[in-house]
Amino acid sequence: MERILGDHRAEVVIAGAGPAGMSTALFLAKKGIGSTIIEKETFPREKICGDGLSGWVITMLRRINPDLVTKLQELPCQLPSYGVRFFAPNMKAVPLPYRNAKYPDDPPGHIIRRIDFDNLLMEEVLREPLIKVIQGVTIAKLEYGTNDIILTDTSGNFRISAAICVMASGASGKITGSIDPVKRDYKHQATGIRQYFEGVTGVHEGNFVDFYFLDEFLPGYLWVFPQPDGTANVGAGIRTDILKKRKLTLKQVMEQALIQNAHLAERFKNARPLSGIAAWNLPLGSKKIKLSGNRLLLTGDAGSLIDPFTGEGVGNAMWSGFAAAEHIEKAMKAGRFDASFNKQYDRFVYKKLWKELRNSTWIQKLINYPKLFNWVMNKVTANPDLQQSLIRMIDDLDERKKLTKISFYLRLLSRK
Repeated sequence: MERILGDHRAEVVIAGAGPAGMSTALFLAKKGIGSTIIEKETFPREKICGDGLSGWVITMLRRINPDLVTKLQELPCQLPSYGVRFFAPNMKAVPLPYRNAKYPDDPPGHIIRRIDFDNLLMEEVLREPLIKVIQGVTIAKLEYGTNDIILTDTSGNFRISAAICVMASGASGKITGSIDPVKRDYKHQATGIRQYFEGVTGVHEGNFVDFYFLDEFLPGYLWVFPQPDGTANVGAGIRTDILKKRKLTLKQVMEQALIQNAHLAERFKNARPLSGIAAWNLPLGSKKIKLSGNRLLLTGDAGSLIDPFTGEGVGNAMWSGFAAAEHIEKAMKAGRFDASFNKQYDRFVYKKLWKELRNSTWIQKLINYPKLFNWVMNKVTANPDLQQSLIRMIDDLDERKKLTKISFYLRLLSRK
């Protein structure tokens, strides 16, 4: 765990100890492949996030080790969550309970701060003898040897080489551009802010997470996630190009909404902020990017795999870690780590994730039309069958695809 200077060698080097990086290492270890994780921070470390874990995350935890789900459920710092509430621009509220058909006795979702969730994963990592963790080292340079890839830290005093590198350094990982240095496109990036409050009322008894699709945030939203200590994670996200076009300050827009929107003002009338506002960028998976290169793979936020509609990235990050481990095993058996061979990783990732990312992008565009969104929510509110359909859409890709089809809206027109 301590910082080690000098030259080092690893089977696989992983830059970043977030969910993507740690999942990669854990899935590699299940295959008997060792790895070294390089993390610029020192655990426990904070991470800006909405703090919600979807059923997709729970599925990935089970793949790593079913005991992790039990450990998560037993943590006093987590809150089981049983659904979501969508508030349309006209403030029509649609509560949608999560489903967990395979594990009906388990909470289908959880709310936990990232400092605690990442610590849970790190404890699992440290129990695995095939994984080495080096903290407090910031990788700044990437270069190639004859038969390896070499990473060097900012001081130049730490170097590590391996057959292949997995970049799991998040949205701010500067050396990820070595794969495909394209111009930043704000249409495929969101800006998010987060602040913790105490005294927020109106929390659903099932600890539902709340999404407010208000006019001033579209095609983004404001969220209120209850916390296990009675506080709330409150934040907002909007596509960065729209934020710049409207010349908005997201902080001011959120603060005004908490005062001027009658529903939110009631919920926050006795609330008090417990922290300052933290901001971060979210690279959205609304377009395909190059995910691999010579001896190099991108995972998680470094690969722009955040859901464009929900903003959720942890589940996709963990799955991309699984995909990276699967590909690395094949690469080692073939003795191939070149860019041409690694294109298989891109195809594997997008075969699994692209349909959902594409549909979420379509839904993101749909909610930019308040009148249409209000109309849909009015129909859903009045029709229990439609509510059940939306509930299925939360975790069923085939159901979610219906939102992209004209026939879905024609059927809405026929309903009273």
